[in-house]
Formats: sequence, C-alpha cells, structure tokens
Amino acid sequence: MSVIRKDLIQRLADPSRIADIQPRFVGSDYPWVKERLGEKRGANLYAWKTLLSSGVLCAGGSDAPVEPVNPLLGIHASITRRDPSQSNGGWNENEKISMMDAIKLFTVGGVYATNEEHLKGTIKRGKLADMTVYSNDLFSMENPDDLLQTKVEMTIIDGEVIAL
Repeated sequence: MSVIRKDLIQRLADPSRIADIQPRFVGSDYPWVKERLGEKRGANLYAWKTLLSSGVLCAGGSDAPVEPVNPLLGIHASITRRDPSQSNGGWNENEKISMMDAIKLFTVGGVYATNEEHLKGTIKRGKLADMTVYSNDLFSMENPDDLLQTKVEMTIIDGEVIAL
C-alpha cells in the first residue's frame, strides 16, 4: 500500500481487512513517487504508523523478487524509512515505526493475512514453533543500521532446527 487517502483508513480498520505492505519500497520508490504525486498526496505515502495507530492490521512482505526477500531489510525500512544505501533521516519521518511494530508486521501480521494465527506468529504452547534466531538481539539495538549486519544463526520450523 503506497499511498492512501485519509478517508479510507477508517474503512481499513475493520478487523476483517488486512493491509499488505512492502516496507522496502519506501527507500526505492519514495523519491520518484513523491515527485510525481506532489507534496499534498506525498504526505500520505507509506503511512504505516498512521495505519497502525488507527487500528489497521498490517502484514509486512518483501514483494520478492522485486525487492530482496530478507525480512530484516523490511524491518530496517519500516524503522528508518530509507534504503540501506541512503544516509538521510528517512522519508516522511513521522511515519517511522518502532522495532516491535516492525517485527510484528513480519510475524503476527503475516499470519493473520494467511489465516494461520492459530498455528504460528507467536511463541506459544500448541503452535508450530517456527522462528529464526539472529546473531543480535533486535530489541536492544540502539542503531537500526545494525540490522544490516545481523546474521541468521538458525531457523526452526515446526520445532525442528533446519538451518544453522
């Protein structure tokens, strides 16, 4: 969801609707999209914080192969609102979201979009125990650019380690 009119946000806040967003697009698209849309409509580009604070359920994805599939890059874009190669403060900074909200896009949000919230998305007894263990604690990072050096230590699917 690239640009949204404010009057549609409340309609999206219905629990039977899910906004599928690709955070990586903010870095690659924002400069040219804003130029083509203008300042007024440009303020509503990639308005993820507005959507989340309005109660809209959002699922994060990469739109691979258009953008890299690595979810850490999507999390980074959600928090910084820029491409890793950029050094600016981020596009439309008031729409930056927290690390927790960014991770939820790619976990809980994703499983709601596929109607699998009863099977996965959180660590809870009776669920599949699908998870990735990273080399860094994502919640203790002071600089979101540290996500770019974070490595996968292991992947667990249905309680079984499948990659180290």
